[in-house]
Amino acid sequence: MTKLSAIRCAFYLRSSKDRSDISIDAQRRELQQLAKSRSYLTVAEFVDAVESGKDDNRPGFQQLIREIKNKDRAWSVVIMLDTSRLSRNQYIAHTFKHDCAKRGVTILFSKTPELDGVTGIILPAVLHAMDEVHSFMSKEKGLAGMAENVRQGFRAGGRAPVGYRLETIATGAIRDGSPVTKSKLAPSEMAPKIAAYLKGRATGQSGTKLIVSLGLELSRNTMNGVEWNALTYAGHTVWNVHNETTKEGYVGGVKRRPREEWVIQRDTHPALITDAEAEEILAQLNRGRLKNNRTKAVHLLTGILVTPDGVAWHGNGDLYRAGKKNIKAERVDSTVITQVASDLQSPAFIKSLTESAHKSVKLTDDDAEGASIRNEIKRLDAKINRLSNLLSETTAVDTLLKKIEEFESNKASLIEQLSQIETARKQSKAMLQITEADVKAMLETMATSLPDLDRESLKDFLRGLIDHITLDASSLACCIHYKIRLSTGDFRASPRGFEPLYSP
Repeated sequence: MTKLSAIRCAFYLRSSKDRSDISIDAQRRELQQLAKSRSYLTVAEFVDAVESGKDDNRPGFQQLIREIKNKDRAWSVVIMLDTSRLSRNQYIAHTFKHDCAKRGVTILFSKTPELDGVTGIILPAVLHAMDEVHSFMSKEKGLAGMAENVRQGFRAGGRAPVGYRLETIATGAIRDGSPVTKSKLAPSEMAPKIAAYLKGRATGQSGTKLIVSLGLELSRNTMNGVEWNALTYAGHTVWNVHNETTKEGYVGGVKRRPREEWVIQRDTHPALITDAEAEEILAQLNRGRLKNNRTKAVHLLTGILVTPDGVAWHGNGDLYRAGKKNIKAERVDSTVITQVASDLQSPAFIKSLTESAHKSVKLTDDDAEGASIRNEIKRLDAKINRLSNLLSETTAVDTLLKKIEEFESNKASLIEQLSQIETARKQSKAMLQITEADVKAMLETMATSLPDLDRESLKDFLRGLIDHITLDASSLACCIHYKIRLSTGDFRASPRGFEPLYSP
């Protein structure tokens, strides 16, 4: 295959802050080998170094998304090491895959079996679930460290709120050759004005007038953020306030979580206002929020709901409308969700998914590559030990240390490769060991969680599972056409009861 006719590909590489994570260089070598084995021509690379995979707010990832949408894009395949490089959030991963499929871009994972048919539903779900567990565990460790910092009176992280400054304190510890410092909040020169503003707001005074009268050179939006942080100004550290974000906005359409989900560590720094004043400010904000902020309803089935002759049903207020016909959206949505939940637990789904999961894995008992790497690591260990023993017997210490450092670097690279191979084998073995009972339990969990998903996540899930739904406006007969094609045919149902029928 010549370069002119070769399939062109792009790499996406991501490393996190986790010290045990796989380096960018190791990922690049792995992807280069895969591209070479398939005679792909690599023409682009998108990199996010030291970036978390829990959201999509990553420069390299955003650049990749923009390029995917570019009609003049020079490549048609994007290659990543594994599913965790893409994201540790299932919603982001599914949305990205949907966008790629829509624009003719193939996603290839080096450490994941290539999927087709029904396997494309179950295996990514398993792997992304594993990725989210890893992300959750990392987050829990991080939060535990933050909590301990706060209990000792230190700042959990981030810049100081308006009216405070960060006071840096040396701990005496050394990490990676640098002194470890922590910080505490202390009132800044703006503290008196911020305190006066908040006390005025607690008594119901106009925020705009207070900004002018106090000579605050801050916008009303900035001061609105100050008000939402009222508990911080009462001397407390508050976590878990904001919902996670996606490219579509805040999950659930709301920026802040319910108050009962906030985590509050009390009396961590000097207060500018009282608890009572902080609670009154928050109460006023919530009253205004309930009055003015309405989350726009999401029509779950737009884009996949059509008439028998292919005319799309469009969302219109609380209705779906096709031509002059309309039907209550809630009626259709609720019955479709009920039927999907039922279908997910059907023997036909379970059997088909289990068989396809097994067929997707091509695992042999030959671990020649892993054995070769382990032997090379042993040889390097022996060389490192020999050179280390010579250090006390020679004057060429610098030369020996440089050689030892080179061997250590090679060893670290091999350990990374071995870890990748072992992880891939574990995933493959796990897929081979999946039984119909395992799949049934997984699908039952998915089915029972459907009503609890936020509207955007539920809509994305349905789009990933369903090809299209036909709804006859006259008879209200409805047919769900799944992307999973079973030997018995598609599932059919009616909004009046969704009794599952099969096409011949």
